[in-house]
Amino acid sequence: MNTRKKRKIKDPLRFAVGVALMALVLLICIVVIAAIAGCFTAPEPVVEAPEETPMPTAAPTASPSPTPEPTWEEQRLSSIEHYVRAYGNCPDEAAVEARMATMAIDPERKMVAFTFDDGPRTGITTQILDTVEQYGVRVTFFIKGDNIASHEEELMRMLSLGCEIGNHTWMHTNIEELSASEMREEIGKVNDAIRDRFGYSIRLFRPPYIKYGDKGSETRNSLVALMEEWNMAIINHTRSTHDTYSSYNAEKIYNRAVLETDELGKGLDGSIILCHDKQQKTVDAFKMIVPALLERGYQFVTVSELLHYSDDGFHAGWVYSSAN
Repeated sequence: MNTRKKRKIKDPLRFAVGVALMALVLLICIVVIAAIAGCFTAPEPVVEAPEETPMPTAAPTASPSPTPEPTWEEQRLSSIEHYVRAYGNCPDEAAVEARMATMAIDPERKMVAFTFDDGPRTGITTQILDTVEQYGVRVTFFIKGDNIASHEEELMRMLSLGCEIGNHTWMHTNIEELSASEMREEIGKVNDAIRDRFGYSIRLFRPPYIKYGDKGSETRNSLVALMEEWNMAIINHTRSTHDTYSSYNAEKIYNRAVLETDELGKGLDGSIILCHDKQQKTVDAFKMIVPALLERGYQFVTVSELLHYSDDGFHAGWVYSSAN
């Protein structure tokens, strides 16, 4: 009986242990299966990157066409208008336009360039400018540098009337008596003074006494080199009016100036006429000369205008006696 009781007690215990073992085995199986399943997890799908859409290429920007250089005539008119507005005492735009209208040049018509040396001179230069303004003509003044400070009003008026200012050295010095460095100073001082005071660039040089060395001489070579460096030309003349001769009065000056052909056979058209703004007789002659030549169809132009409209044109370092 005791043996049977022990068996009854052992059987439920064995049963419980068996169930526990089975449960443990089942749990281990589940864990193993889960682990194995994790090793074979399906990879995430690969998403292909969309093809890049090329950015639109901007059309190349066209390079701007270079601005054409202004012609000499455009530069000339622009410069004149600047001085008309600065010094012309024009009360309104209509007056400016009226002044500018007198600056027109017809290349097909006859031209003459009157020049006046040694000024400005008080009382004389002003009267010449009165005639210039009255008839709407232009002339060229070859000035002495030591006259600049005391005659600024006349110089401003020259520029406002479209006239040209040329260089006649500082003190009317014979350049054949100067070294190259002295020549540079004597001429350069005039250029500098006019540019500093008026912003004007001188392009013409007339040697005092019309002396500038023989061709090939040291003086001539030095002067030509200086003119080329400064973009200037040397201006002689076609015809002198002889207005410095004591034997010449206003009538003789007039008669000589208006000759169609002089004693050397040189015609008036395209010529450079030498005068001086020093004496009243020149003023009186000029008052007769202008209307007489206008009546004959001549245009009064500056030396630079005459040269630029000539067949050869303007060249730095050249010596000119006329347009041709």
